[in-house]
Amino acid sequence: MSKKNIALDRLTTIQNHISNQPQPTGPIDLSRERENASFSVKHMNWLFWGNKEFAEALQDAYLIIQRDPDLYFPGGHPFDLTIPEQREFTMKQIFRYRQLRKSLKNPLLLKALALAMCMYSESFNMKIYVHDDLFLQSFQLFGTAEQYDAYIDDILNWKIIGCFAMTELGHGSFLRGLETTATYDRETDEFIIHSPTLTATKVWIGMAGQTATHTIAICQTIIDGKKCGTNWFIVQLRDKKTGKLMPGVTAGDLGAKYGRNGLDNGWIQFSHIRIPRTNMMMKWAKVTKEGKYIPSINPAISYSTLIGERLSVLGTAISTCGQMLTIACRYGCVRRQGANDEQIMEYQSHHVRLMPCVASTYVIGIVNRMIINKWEGIMKLTQTNQEEFVSYLPDMHAISSGLKATLTWWGCEVLERVRRSMGGYAYSSYNNIGGAIGDWGVVTTGGGDNFVLIQQTARYLLGSLKQVSQGKKITGTVEFLNDIQQILSFTKSTLSDERQLLNLDYTLEIYTWLLTGEEERWNDNQVYLIKLGELYSYRFTLSEYIIGIKGYSTISQFKELVPILNKLGNLWAIHLIHDSLGLFLEEGYFNGEQAKMIKKCYLKLCKEIRKECIPLVDSWGFPDFILKAPLGKYDGDVYPAFLNTIKAAPDCIGVPSYWEKYIKNLTNPK
Repeated sequence: MSKKNIALDRLTTIQNHISNQPQPTGPIDLSRERENASFSVKHMNWLFWGNKEFAEALQDAYLIIQRDPDLYFPGGHPFDLTIPEQREFTMKQIFRYRQLRKSLKNPLLLKALALAMCMYSESFNMKIYVHDDLFLQSFQLFGTAEQYDAYIDDILNWKIIGCFAMTELGHGSFLRGLETTATYDRETDEFIIHSPTLTATKVWIGMAGQTATHTIAICQTIIDGKKCGTNWFIVQLRDKKTGKLMPGVTAGDLGAKYGRNGLDNGWIQFSHIRIPRTNMMMKWAKVTKEGKYIPSINPAISYSTLIGERLSVLGTAISTCGQMLTIACRYGCVRRQGANDEQIMEYQSHHVRLMPCVASTYVIGIVNRMIINKWEGIMKLTQTNQEEFVSYLPDMHAISSGLKATLTWWGCEVLERVRRSMGGYAYSSYNNIGGAIGDWGVVTTGGGDNFVLIQQTARYLLGSLKQVSQGKKITGTVEFLNDIQQILSFTKSTLSDERQLLNLDYTLEIYTWLLTGEEERWNDNQVYLIKLGELYSYRFTLSEYIIGIKGYSTISQFKELVPILNKLGNLWAIHLIHDSLGLFLEEGYFNGEQAKMIKKCYLKLCKEIRKECIPLVDSWGFPDFILKAPLGKYDGDVYPAFLNTIKAAPDCIGVPSYWEKYIKNLTNPK
């Protein structure tokens, strides 16, 4: 402990003796925690956000938001707004954000402002994402050059506002089962868009409830009574001037949700709407004026726009889980209780619950940047080499499906651990935990319970195993299966020393063995198929993380961070192994002593990471106004902040409006 902190402790002790009111220890506790860092928090912040320049631009973006009365919440707490008020405030933020984009010329600052606003407001995040990513990306992926040129200016400048109509009341991501139809009328050279059944209603469509003027709708293409496959169509929903629904369109809002109530998720029904044939997106599949259907070179292209959508979950996980873990870790180091008035973070049951979550956020953060860069590179091939683009789709579809499923499940687990760690305070909306759980719940609804997604991943893996068994070489994220015979030749673990577990390449080999074992069992049981897809997805994150941190060892300003990054990776890897110990023991790969060694190492690493948990969450750099939680304040003076927040709540003090009508008639009957 530094001389400065010793002096502060003595001063606090004296103050407590001479005052009737105990002095807050939170600021001192967090100051002491920050001295435990074995690394530069500033450099870690640069690494976490990609580089120094972007991390600094992000700080500038935070200042822009706080200083702008149309972006920044004006007073009180956003959780006190009604749903209509949240909708209006979110749209005001978007309007102001669009103005700023025209005035700010620095591309890096523009990118940072977009990210900062998405972290500040999940509703803003999704409204921007639906238009700027899903809607725009549909034109990039499926539109011809002529269609792209015709719409791109209106899209980029929000002269039209778009949404993405895929999910139906009775159908999710199984595109072949969708019921909305696009029937070609050869006489008028038009498609007729129709919702023939109740279950064909498009539902959970972001911005369809009140905002969107246009949609990209996926429909069953019908020519001469024959289904030709699913394709994407441009359909206008609302008049751009009046906001009224177009003839033949019935659409409404979904109402209250667990979270993101500033976002108007909606439903759409089409009743024999006629659109020009040229409103079919025809980069890949085409319909001629004569009614001839020319299919795409690969049916998987229909799913390609979903790859980016599924990968976006990684970024959302970093923001949502990172913010909530910052709140929980700071609170855990400020809150004291027990016979010795200890920080609750000191209790093993507390830090073992949270530290793997902190480690996973670092792993996902680094992997996210790597895989997004890869996907953006693949996307460029749609303009230069379409055959090569198509060759990447099966692998990217499999890993994006697996990552969305596993990381939404893991995100739910992280938020539940945070909720429990916060005790009763988690039930106050003002600490943002419930709001984050609600927002994350809205994120995960697209795939139901994600079983369909993870089974797609598992089938891809099984197909790859079959190719290897036939003597074929495979590439991509399943390339490791080329060595399956060598992997399976080790029927027992060689683990004999705890130091082996601190080698990421060694733990990756352990996890790879579990993934490739017992192929016949995977084929016979759907439950194991789900587990197979989960193991594959986690193996991918671990293998990519290893590649990522090895790259940082060659960058001068990040070299010092490699030891703590290794330790975080070790904890995540051992968490994965620890979580699957039952399977390892069932297969006889580990014996009882080895399992005990893994558990001991797991607890030890959790305790070591706990010592640096505050510097680690500080490195993410979420300002207090982004966190929106008095119990997560950077300075640690949390209790006055929480009390002041609840005192500012509407109608906190005073006689309720129903006193005279009900309470008075009980307490003072006539």
